[in-house]
Amino acid sequence: MLCLTGAQLRLGGSIIFSELNWRIDSSSRVGLVGPNGSGKSSLLRVLVGEYSLEQGSLDRAKNFRVGYLPQDSAELPQKKVGEALWEAFEPLNDMEREMKSLLHVIEDSAAAQAERDRAVRRYGELQDAFVHRGGYQRETEARKILLGLGFQHEDWDRPVAEFSGGWRMRVLLGRLLLEKPDMFLLDEPTNHLDPDTLEWLEQYLKGLDSGLVIVSHDRFFLDRLANGIAEIDRGRFRTYSGNYSKYRQQKELMREQLIAQKKQQDKQIAHLESFVERFRAKASKATQAQSRIKQLEKIERIELEDDAPIVSIPMPPTPRGGKEAIVLDGVEHRYGELQALHPVSATVYRGDRICVWGANGAGKSTLLSILSKSLEPSGGSVSWGHNAHVAYFSQQHAELQSSSRTIIDELAAVAPPEMQMRLRDVLAPFLFRGDDVFKPVSVLSGGEKSRVALAKLLVKPCNILILDEPLNHLDMNTVETLERTLQEFSGAIVFVSHDRFFADRLAQQIWEMKAGRLTVYKGNFNDYQYAKSLIAEKDEAVTSPVKPVVDDSSAALSREARKEQKRREAEERNKRSAALKGKRERQQAIEVEMEEIDDEVAGLEQRMASGELVRKPDEMRDARRRYDELLEKKDVLFEEWSELVEAIDSV
Repeated sequence: MLCLTGAQLRLGGSIIFSELNWRIDSSSRVGLVGPNGSGKSSLLRVLVGEYSLEQGSLDRAKNFRVGYLPQDSAELPQKKVGEALWEAFEPLNDMEREMKSLLHVIEDSAAAQAERDRAVRRYGELQDAFVHRGGYQRETEARKILLGLGFQHEDWDRPVAEFSGGWRMRVLLGRLLLEKPDMFLLDEPTNHLDPDTLEWLEQYLKGLDSGLVIVSHDRFFLDRLANGIAEIDRGRFRTYSGNYSKYRQQKELMREQLIAQKKQQDKQIAHLESFVERFRAKASKATQAQSRIKQLEKIERIELEDDAPIVSIPMPPTPRGGKEAIVLDGVEHRYGELQALHPVSATVYRGDRICVWGANGAGKSTLLSILSKSLEPSGGSVSWGHNAHVAYFSQQHAELQSSSRTIIDELAAVAPPEMQMRLRDVLAPFLFRGDDVFKPVSVLSGGEKSRVALAKLLVKPCNILILDEPLNHLDMNTVETLERTLQEFSGAIVFVSHDRFFADRLAQQIWEMKAGRLTVYKGNFNDYQYAKSLIAEKDEAVTSPVKPVVDDSSAALSREARKEQKRREAEERNKRSAALKGKRERQQAIEVEMEEIDDEVAGLEQRMASGELVRKPDEMRDARRRYDELLEKKDVLFEEWSELVEAIDSV
């Protein structure tokens, strides 16, 4: 349990929050939300003890262990991935070292009998605790976490320094998960995670008994995990019950009630002030006027917080385009020997809302670059429809790197006349307000430049929006404002985003990219997940309810050609089915073998923990040797099993 009482934090001369009271029980699963810069990360650092309070207190239950994942990766110098993960087991590692030392004493015939007896007793105590806490399953558990976070088995022995910052964060997250603290404090744990890893993490955290405090912009993630929301904004702190969606409903309801109360209060104040104004000078009414003045002084004025969501971002009128917005005909792309995009033929129609979904490196950005004609495909052709006006938001913003303009001038340079007077309204949701709009673009951070680039995109007349990760660097309020804006947009939208909530609210199709291959699913993200679950449940994984994108020219094949094509497809399905059957049989055989190993391991653990072998050094050595052999064999089988599962899932 963690408890903040009357907490006040000051950083750099500014008060981040004050009079903050918050009790977090071990069963709490709280999403911590608020605008960028509101103090969420600072509050987590207070809870973990990195920041000291200026006023108030932080109380922690005795022996209550808190694990903290910062937003930025800490240094892990000169360590291999496996070594970094192994640090999570330091208490067990200490126990194992002591057990080995005691075993030497027990086996030393020259040692005094009393010393050996003490060693036997201590060894028995440690052995029992070691087995109970899973000491012999450490490496197996660590490797499972490693695979879940997207690493490969061979990455165990690779130096952490070889990986990018995002992958180093995964190492830190893996170590924290293995430590199993009583309370997890996670600051943006979903950053840098691809969809598969994100789903794995979600399921893993669901299965833990530990408490959670999570800072995340992933609303889908918070909806799945949180049973409460804590909001910090401009020093104010409030808690709400339920997940993120329920928090938004409660917050909106509270605002509506406050507006109604303020209207009533304004009427009352106006009535009292009118009476005072009319009768203040009349002697016969002076007493009553003074009474009304006292009433006015006692009224606690209701102030509406300036946090009303901006309904949408103004955009210029959408030019009328043709029915077919973009047509791909046999498009493919290679980077040297790498086939980044396999041949695909597809059409984006006017008004389509398409989310391109897939793991990092699946080819999503390549596809968007080709759709926008920023990248020439290696094969096939891309055609834009009649009167197409395409606006493309990439993850790189080269045009802003050398800009000498101010923020507002950058937008004015591309905005049509009817938008010139509304540029501040466009910039406000992106957190550029007041004099901020006159900042030179050259002094902005990378995240700020990304927001300027997105705002600049929205002021240009277009009827096709192509957006590659547009939500990066946006806070939740801005994301929701952008959502509403894009829902009102009448043109076509093709976007890449790992935000499942955003995809669910906006998409009408999901284009799944997997190793450069494209499959189309109709509906939003929930429909896509449902379709995927149906596929996973089928005994024959080759049968899919969703048709992949095919070349439109197949419609022109003759009847005989179509029959021949179907025959070849049937042969291919049969081959794949036979191969799949063999893989499934081997998978099941491995699972049986691993269960047998688990049974034998459990028996050995029970023998070693019972104390019966401590006076039989030879039998103890044989038992430990057999135990190590079984664990090594299980690791080999688990690796083969993982490869089979991946191969089956990819069919």
